[in-house]
Amino acid sequence: MRPPGNLMLAAFGPDIEFLRPHLRAIHLAPGQVLTEPGEPIDCVYFLLHGAVSKMTVFEDGTEIECLIVGREGAVGLTSILGVRRALTRNVCHMPVRAYVIEAGRMTSIVRAAPHMRQVIDRYAAWMLSCGIRNGACNARHAVEPRLCRWLLTCCDLLDTREIRLPQDVFAKMLGVQRTSVNPILQHLRSDGLIDLGRSRLTVMDSRSLRTRACECYAAGQAAANELWAPFGHDGSGDGPIRSAGSAA
Repeated sequence: MRPPGNLMLAAFGPDIEFLRPHLRAIHLAPGQVLTEPGEPIDCVYFLLHGAVSKMTVFEDGTEIECLIVGREGAVGLTSILGVRRALTRNVCHMPVRAYVIEAGRMTSIVRAAPHMRQVIDRYAAWMLSCGIRNGACNARHAVEPRLCRWLLTCCDLLDTREIRLPQDVFAKMLGVQRTSVNPILQHLRSDGLIDLGRSRLTVMDSRSLRTRACECYAAGQAAANELWAPFGHDGSGDGPIRSAGSAA
């Protein structure tokens, strides 16, 4: 089955023709680290399926997710904006399908494609707002509403109700101990909102889960809609990406 399309590539419209010869389809394994903080950004990854977590790493080795990237965008785009080294640890906690292009080539292409640069600038502004919101959310909201928000966001990015991750990864994403997350997951399961299996979580009642998520989930959805509305597509990823996929 063809993986879902990348929304950013779809938003590029006719400019996708500049990228088509240089896109290469790849598979990334769970646990694979794309870049560590301070490393040069060599490639840009447009995600088709799966998600990449952008982790802030502290001096004592602990880490917390500051942003998560799915099929709406790309990893490595800061290189286009002049930031040549990674600011976060970019890691795949699940299998990822993506198109990859060399960062230097992508930068050269964007210089000749003003519409493409407009899309990237809007996406960068949106990611900045997400990072600011996440920081405030981590400081303001309790673990349970943050966990509900994260589960819903992850399902949106993956376009599925099933999340194949061990429970300790959930805790790492939120910057808390696993002992804080496990009772909440069991409570959500007993209420019929989720089902738990071995390294697997399935959302059974997303409507009820939304009522328990913090306000930041709805705010994030509104911001995403504002991002893509000027480019006139409904988030399906259909269109230009299909032709790009056949060429990659």
